[in-house]
Amino acid sequence: MTPSWLATLQRLLPKESGEHAFRAMALGRALCEPRNVMFFIFADGDAEPSWILRCHHDGSIAAREALVLGEMQRRGYRLQPDILGSDVCEDRHALLLRFCKGGPRSVDLWRRPDVVKQLASDLAEIQLVLAPWAQSALDVRPPPVAELCGAIQQARGVVALETTLVAALQRARDCLAGARALALPQHGDCSTSNLLWDNGAIRLLDWEHFGSVFEPFLDVWTFALSLCEDSGDAQAASLFAVGANATAAECAVRGYASRVGLSAGIGRQVFPLALARFIHLNVTLGRNELSRRMCRILDAYLANSSNFMRALEG
Repeated sequence: MTPSWLATLQRLLPKESGEHAFRAMALGRALCEPRNVMFFIFADGDAEPSWILRCHHDGSIAAREALVLGEMQRRGYRLQPDILGSDVCEDRHALLLRFCKGGPRSVDLWRRPDVVKQLASDLAEIQLVLAPWAQSALDVRPPPVAELCGAIQQARGVVALETTLVAALQRARDCLAGARALALPQHGDCSTSNLLWDNGAIRLLDWEHFGSVFEPFLDVWTFALSLCEDSGDAQAASLFAVGANATAAECAVRGYASRVGLSAGIGRQVFPLALARFIHLNVTLGRNELSRRMCRILDAYLANSSNFMRALEG
């Protein structure tokens, strides 16, 4: 009997694939939720995959990714993988994507000023262009501050600096409102683990949470925090000092801010809100270890916000 995933793959593969023999490699832990799986599909004896079959247990996540990738593909963007089709595989929802060329790179490349500026510009452009569509197709309403605080408390298991947290989140939202910031759909997980470098071009993977957050700067701060983790600073202490990570973060925030018509100082003010939204999203997804680590970074910020990214002041 043909396995269900293979039958789904055969239905989705493009016609030209019939000219090739292919093999599949399953990555059971490629997606964070239980019962999700990803297959790399290799044509003939190629060392690099030609396609990726992503099988989501949550149909709403698969539907969102298919919707977003389809809209970007329709507009001719090349930042994302191309989607070739979708189907149902038993109780999972399958997407067939064309494999993106390029590969992961070291933290040194992702801290290079030209690369950081390019990423910030690419993120801003895609968010600005897709904003009207995303605002009509997705839920733009932000959760109330009380709900964000509840997710943070759930993640860290204790109540600490509660009054300070509420004040910081409200100030961030007031800052965005005062600047009349646009509601810009964020990728939601713009970390170096989802970035590929392809001879000067950047590819960004995993678009299933695009538009879960519409408050600007989430993506650039997620990127900055991933730089810290890649360099051995999982608690992001380097963002409270002078050094390579803080310099790259400043470059990312300034580059993004200038493209979306906001000041870099607003980006600094929004950091606790960006962290809270990221924690809220990951608590919902059951990513407990990541959520707890982000809570520790948030607590460090609340205890020492005056020394956070001081280069962005003013």
